[in-house]
Amino acid sequence: MNHIQLENISKIYNATDSQAQSALALLAEGMDSVAVKAQTGYSVGLYDINLTIKAGELHCIMGLSGSGKSTLIRHINRLIDPTSGKIWVDTAINSTTPLASIKTETLHTAESTINILQLNDKELQQYRQQTISMVFQHFGLMPHMTVLQNVAYGLRVRKMSISERHETAKHWLNEVNLPNLESSYPDELSGGMQQRVGLARALATDTPILLMDEAFSALDPLIRNQLQDQLLELQARLNKTIVFITHDIDEAIKVGQRISILNGGRLVQTGTPEELRQHPADDYVAQFMRAKH
Repeated sequence: MNHIQLENISKIYNATDSQAQSALALLAEGMDSVAVKAQTGYSVGLYDINLTIKAGELHCIMGLSGSGKSTLIRHINRLIDPTSGKIWVDTAINSTTPLASIKTETLHTAESTINILQLNDKELQQYRQQTISMVFQHFGLMPHMTVLQNVAYGLRVRKMSISERHETAKHWLNEVNLPNLESSYPDELSGGMQQRVGLARALATDTPILLMDEAFSALDPLIRNQLQDQLLELQARLNKTIVFITHDIDEAIKVGQRISILNGGRLVQTGTPEELRQHPADDYVAQFMRAKH
């Protein structure tokens, strides 16, 4: 079952609608993003991305710096809106509160599958609270709040009672192996501990979709490996739909059930690690897979 579907998603930065259409026309003719930037002055974030992410899948998006991977993930929670295209999300999968009240066009396959680009501000807030959560590269913790308060923050926004949200936060701190640190502050923790707090905060809201943008890349190799193992252990029990951004092929192969590789804002290939290794779409993919050690 599909959980997220990106349909013909393109993003042109720093351009009016007509200017963006001119850039898209050049891309459609086969010009690459570097040449489009040189000719027009407009930056290509993404071009004509068509990607389906399955329910319960841990899907890695990878590529070099500037390939568009962080731009892509930020479209899924609408921190960025595309220049063109649609983003479909089934809000009923693994959710006790599907967004049935939202009035938007739906796919014929399921009434709960909505185009999130049509959500108004109130509906978007509801979508972010109930359907999707995010773990950031640089932790994103609030320094004036304790560890417990940070983990419970999303539940506080939902107006959950103090006792219930603190009980939930303590549960997830225990799940990420951080018991007895509720009263500590972020600056008292190591980088690995801070990222565990960020993961606990995302899991505490119990949203079916989890976005992870280079979540482990700032950590030392040993801690990074431990957190990868912990993520896989949690995913085996929780069955979330996880979109995991990385520039590290070793990490992508270890955690990803499928991997999508971006280059210059274009989606080059999607497949299992074995499919990418055995049948690379081009030299760019082949070079990534040869870099595996």
